[in-house]
Amino acid sequence: MTSGPHQSSHASPSRSSLSCCQGGDDSSSSNDISQMPELTGNNNYLVTKNHTFPKRPEVDLTFNNIKYSVKTWNLRKLQRDSKEILHGVSGQFRAGELTAIMGPSGAGKSTLLNVLAGFTVQGASGEIFVNGKRRTPYSERWKRTSTYIQQDSLPRTKLTVGEAMTLAANLKLGYTITSTFKHAQVLDLLEMLGLSHCYDTLCGRLSGGQKKRLDVAFELLSNPSVLFLDEPTTGLDSASCSSCIALLQRLAKMEKRTVVCTIHQPSALLFEMFDSLYALAGGHCIYRGSISSFLPHLMSIGISCPPYHNPADFLIEVAIGDYGVTVDKLSMAAENMWHDNQGIAVDSKLKSNAKTIQVSVIEEPPPPAGFLAQCYLLYKRQLLSLRRDSSLMIVRVLCHLMIGIIFGYLYRGSGYRANSVLANYVYLYGSLLLIVYTGKMAVTLAFPIEMQILTREHFNRWYKLAPYYISLLLVEIPFQAACAATYLIVSYWLTGQPVETHRILCFMVVSIAASLCAQAWGFFIGATTPVKIAVFAGPVIAVLFSVFGFCIRYMDTPVFFRWIFHISYFRAGFHSLLYTIYGSGRSELFCDELYCHYKKPWLFLKEMEINETNVINNLVLIVGMGVLMHLLTASALWCKLNRR
Repeated sequence: MTSGPHQSSHASPSRSSLSCCQGGDDSSSSNDISQMPELTGNNNYLVTKNHTFPKRPEVDLTFNNIKYSVKTWNLRKLQRDSKEILHGVSGQFRAGELTAIMGPSGAGKSTLLNVLAGFTVQGASGEIFVNGKRRTPYSERWKRTSTYIQQDSLPRTKLTVGEAMTLAANLKLGYTITSTFKHAQVLDLLEMLGLSHCYDTLCGRLSGGQKKRLDVAFELLSNPSVLFLDEPTTGLDSASCSSCIALLQRLAKMEKRTVVCTIHQPSALLFEMFDSLYALAGGHCIYRGSISSFLPHLMSIGISCPPYHNPADFLIEVAIGDYGVTVDKLSMAAENMWHDNQGIAVDSKLKSNAKTIQVSVIEEPPPPAGFLAQCYLLYKRQLLSLRRDSSLMIVRVLCHLMIGIIFGYLYRGSGYRANSVLANYVYLYGSLLLIVYTGKMAVTLAFPIEMQILTREHFNRWYKLAPYYISLLLVEIPFQAACAATYLIVSYWLTGQPVETHRILCFMVVSIAASLCAQAWGFFIGATTPVKIAVFAGPVIAVLFSVFGFCIRYMDTPVFFRWIFHISYFRAGFHSLLYTIYGSGRSELFCDELYCHYKKPWLFLKEMEINETNVINNLVLIVGMGVLMHLLTASALWCKLNRR
């Protein structure tokens, strides 16, 4: 396949039809754009300054009668209603063109982009063709051909640009390609995108424009033929916006990629940099065609752009009805224009399937890293991020240490005194409650942020779900166990608990197991509910389980609530701790008063109805509950990632 013509990306073509925009923004960003290295092309490779990248086949994307509906609750009728967001839109995005999807807020821009990229499947209908061949909703081949860069930039803030790019290269390109080649490709991409000077800069310290370019660099590693971008200029100044759009223009023109992005009210200068425009209003297409034909088309239906007016602003004003033209009329005019110019030809190509380049001949990219390699790379990333975010790690450890000292001082000596059995009872309950809450809430609040990154990287085929989740657990479980152990060791010694090896080991194992079980619940809640609900649901579930183990005995529990008693990991852990401290044939407790009711510890266990507790069975329940919650979390994540 031959490469595209050699063009200069920073010189926008003049369009006589946009003469009303002579008062547009200045081109202050041209200096930044000109610093990017030129790209040259030959028959088989895209060549940068130092290296070559294998070219991917050109891809034309055609869609027909795309509809999208969402289900909403009708509280008056107590039923679910269907609300249609996209009303049967059609169009075509060609290779070598930079296409803008525009329209007022709520027009369906991001929804259309999500459907075309395959990010949203549920509720969508219609036909999508890739080079004339119909695309299935969950096509793996399509995912290997395209990439989707979402609006919010979420790089790993504690990794440097070089580390993040190297990790992405190892994940996306695997180990069938040499490290030297991958490193050269990373350096070339960073140079091409104007980020080579940021190689050793933490991602969290990049500017907004640099983060956008880094997002593009990540996805260019897999050399996609189609790029979808949602609001790539959001939050950027005019210079950064021009630099960003110029980059996308280069990727489309020089590399013959299909580049499609949503954009909201660009400046006149940015508007001219696009090749094609797809305009939406109220879920209907009101224009599809070249930028140069946009204003003449509106003039043909009696709408003229005022002098020195930004065409992008003019488009929004027309779409919301400021010029007295309805969406239906605009949609009909756009449909007629499309069929008059090229729609009939496109339809005939689809019907005859005459496109010369078929999806079946699209070259396969290098295989990604294998399962174990993904686990290792993601584990390494987690460890590196944790080490560099040491403040959070130190605070968590110090909090457990300080609370252990405080609890140990408050309940000092209660572990061996007969007249302090009830105080020790409270200490054991408080200790378990502490490590359960810290284990659960730490991940409940942090996981929604992880979920955003996971969704993006998984969709763009960085890695599979299983390696990600395993690497996350390999970091979180040991750290939470270490935090819990810090508290337990300090408080156990200060409160004077029995210094017997089997009791100490059992106490530590049961307590840490309960903490990790609570952490598993935290993962599940954080992965399945929004943050606002998770903050409420986490403590409620913890309190519910703790009630059936501390506040009420089994014989006093109503029959219809006893099932909670049996599945409560908190009850299993608490009763096991009590039995560990006072059971297993412990000798009489120290008593310095005339009468101590609980001098014989078995009497206390009998009154609490836990004298026949089986610690092994309880430990199996705790571990089993934790494993079950992790499996449910993984299943919920899989459904979220694969059934959108």
